[in-house]
Amino acid sequence: MISNPIRVDEKGRELLNHGTLAFPCAWYYSGMNQGDVPWHWHEEIELVYLNRGTLQCSVGSRRFLLCAGEALFINTGIPHAFFEEPGVPYEESDIVFHPRLIYGDVGSIFYDKYMLPLMRCPSMAGFVFHTDTDWQKEAALSIKNAITVCKNKPDLYEFTVRSLLSNVFTLLLGHSKDQLEQKETRASFLMERVKRMLDYFHSHYREPVSVTQLADQANICKRECQRDFKKVLGLTPTQYFEQYRLAMSVHLLTETSHSIIEIADQCGFQSPSYFTKLFRERYGVTPSAFRLHNEPADNIRFPV
Repeated sequence: MISNPIRVDEKGRELLNHGTLAFPCAWYYSGMNQGDVPWHWHEEIELVYLNRGTLQCSVGSRRFLLCAGEALFINTGIPHAFFEEPGVPYEESDIVFHPRLIYGDVGSIFYDKYMLPLMRCPSMAGFVFHTDTDWQKEAALSIKNAITVCKNKPDLYEFTVRSLLSNVFTLLLGHSKDQLEQKETRASFLMERVKRMLDYFHSHYREPVSVTQLADQANICKRECQRDFKKVLGLTPTQYFEQYRLAMSVHLLTETSHSIIEIADQCGFQSPSYFTKLFRERYGVTPSAFRLHNEPADNIRFPV
């Protein structure tokens, strides 16, 4: 198993550029045994297609179990993470693109009437396209085809990708009118508050970070910080610390020759033995054994 750490800035936003300014769209692939993608967020919309296996997807405060042949919509600015089901390796592809690829210019009818309400909708942070509903099955197939076209880049592929993605949003918007009428909720407020606390941790994860320090970033008490994390991410702050640091350690194990002691220190673990204990619990092997049997895969969003 290998994890896919994501490089983020001081706000927790992913730093990788997805595509180019001229065509802000890129595809990615995670082969079998690629493991976890830790919590992160980006301004782009992400569409995930699961080719094989099952995948636990956390999108904001919602949890989804994605099955083979299904697809997932992740809205702009929403923290999300993927977790491998124990003993069930998965294979997935995704396409990440700026919504302006669909709406064109701010102020266009596509922006004002359609995409802006969707991007602001608290109940549409994430949505699974299942295979037992015709329109959702069609949307999932369009996502799969868009990824394939983006990968192979045939002549005029940019037009084809935009057309396929437009079809996804035509279907999604056409069947989500009730949700799009919903107003801001307390869950949206909590998510923004948790993102501020994540900002701080992502900038200081190599150092000892306490729950009290996190709470101070949002001007709340320690107990309320713990409640917010549990509601939004489904994790306690301590669980999140361990999960994120383990994901960062995987990159160092596969991309550098640093010793286990150095990696434990750089990722903010209390001691090498504690790091090894947590690593074995999560991945089933020691860090040293993991390093011997894993290499980074192509087209994965590893940090640079």
